[in-house]
This record gives sequence, structure tokens and C-alpha cells, in this order.
Amino acid sequence: MRYPSRPKVSPVSIRPDFVPDAKRAEQINQCMHSELGRSLRLVTEACAQRLPLDYQALEQQSAALEMGTTHAPTAFAHYYDAVTALLQQDEERATGFLEQLAQEKPRPPAQTVGPLDDGPRGQCYRERMGASMRSGLSLHIPAPETARSFIDRYKGAMNLLEHAAPELAGEIRSIVHEVVGVTGGPNDQSEFHGGSHYQLWGALFLNAGLHTNRIEMAEVLAHESAHSLLFGFCTHEPLTLNEDSQLFDSPLRADPRPMDGIYHATYVSARMHWAMSQLLESELLSNDERELAHAARERDRENFEAGHQVVDEHGLLTELGSQLMDNARAYMAEARP
Repeated sequence: MRYPSRPKVSPVSIRPDFVPDAKRAEQINQCMHSELGRSLRLVTEACAQRLPLDYQALEQQSAALEMGTTHAPTAFAHYYDAVTALLQQDEERATGFLEQLAQEKPRPPAQTVGPLDDGPRGQCYRERMGASMRSGLSLHIPAPETARSFIDRYKGAMNLLEHAAPELAGEIRSIVHEVVGVTGGPNDQSEFHGGSHYQLWGALFLNAGLHTNRIEMAEVLAHESAHSLLFGFCTHEPLTLNEDSQLFDSPLRADPRPMDGIYHATYVSARMHWAMSQLLESELLSNDERELAHAARERDRENFEAGHQVVDEHGLLTELGSQLMDNARAYMAEARP
């Protein structure tokens, strides 16, 4: 199969502006897949004559990805699993993961929203997200009624954003391809609200039983999609240079966190503030919704200021990290209290 030529997007050409931009988000999505394709090609070349692989299928897959063709989040997971297995000199497992990656098909352009399932996809998502979450949390399949209600609330919040903050809605659709509703377990020690993982690019996980109104759902979408946005900016350069072993008191969480986590939380707080401001400037909210949005925006400002103080005092930022945070700081300085 031949794939149409598309202009390649360089990470350095993607503007680090603060305000959401749907076209830039599509560039980021294309860049993430292109970088995956280039990396897959290098891995495949290194495995030549060593592993019993379908090299023609892997070449076709590399070419499709290099053109920026959107694939399912599992394509990224299979790649990372294969590389990890190779580093561990487990060639049998590496072969299996590369074979799975070679079989991944381009996904349809429309965003999908639905519950976690119990198939291979769901197992991959559960294992990958579970490994990155705090201990005492788990992900499970929501009850059918909970899942249906979640889908309706998600669509309602996205419809609100389409009218009040269309660039944010477009950005979310460009970098979030699968919205997955989950629920926690009966013995969990705390509550999972939402999350994403750079090794599952394009997937966003939300607690299907929470975010019970349009304002809460819109805010969590601004929050979690901003994490994916930051992941997308970091294909060639990290945001911070602090060691992960260095922990700092986090104004946004009870437990100390690495600087990268505090940086993320600070930046996304500004994005949430922006989203709530857009909703308040529209004429689409009820009186009750306006009160909720006002309260959320005040909380977002407090969280940003507290987080920025820690980043400013202790953060060792890269040029990219400095640009992104400076732009968020400039927005917050100009924004209405």
C-alpha cells in the first residue's frame, strides 16, 4: 500500500503558544506518529537478520507512521514493550510485540468515546495505566448504565466547548482519539479522576462515575488533554532537567513529587483557568453553572500560583520548558482575576 505524501512536521517548528490551537494540535499528532515511525524503522534495521520478523510488513508500517498516519494508542504501547524487551535481551517477547505493531491499522479520524473493555485493548490499557498510577488505585470496567451516562455527559461537555471554546474542542479532538470511561475498585485507597500516558498516545482515561455536570467535565477535559499536549511537545526535548529522584513539596498534591509532575500540574492549571474563562465569557451557562465555573477558575488560579512558585524556585527548565511556562505565566498575569 502506498501512502500519500504529507509535509513532515519538525518538533522545533511547532509553536509553544499557550492558547489552544486546533491546527497546531494536528501538527503535534502528526509529529508523534512520524517520530514513532522513524524510531520503529531504526529498531527494525537493528533487528535485521536477528529476529524472525515480517520485515516487509514492518517497513510498510514504518512508512505509514512516518507520514503521520494516526494509529491506535496500542501502537505506541507495542513499540515501548518491544524496545524494553530488546534492552532486556528477551528476543522472543520483542518479536511478539513487533509482530503486533506490524498488524496495527490506521484508525478512523473520528474520536471515539466508550467504556474500558475486557479484550486485549482493555488489558493493555489497564496494565499500562495501572503501572503509572499511585498505589491503592485500580481501573475497572464501569457498569453499562454508568458508561451510558458518562458518554452522554462527555458529549454534552464537548458540545459546550465547541460553542464556547472551539479551538480547545478542536485541540482535544486532534490529540485525543479514544476517550475511555473507567471506574475504580471497591478496595481502592483513593479515587482516580482521570489520566493519560505518553506510551498510550491518543488515549484519555476518565472516571465514568465522576464529573457529573458540564462544568466539571469541561474542566477535566481541559486538564487531562493539556497533559497530552505537553507529552506531544516533548518528542526531542524534556520540560525539566531535575532528576526524578528529587522530590519537592507539591502544593497540588499531598505527597512530594518530581519536578516534572509539578511542572505539568502547574501548566494544566493555567489551561483549566483559560477554559473556565471562555465558558464564563459565553452566554451558554445557567446561573448554577456560572457559580461552578467561577469557583473552579478561582481554584485553578490558586493552584497555578502555588505550583509556579515551586517551579520558579527549584525547576531546572529546558528552553522548551521555559517557553511554555513563560507563556502560561504571561496569560495568568493578564487574565481577569
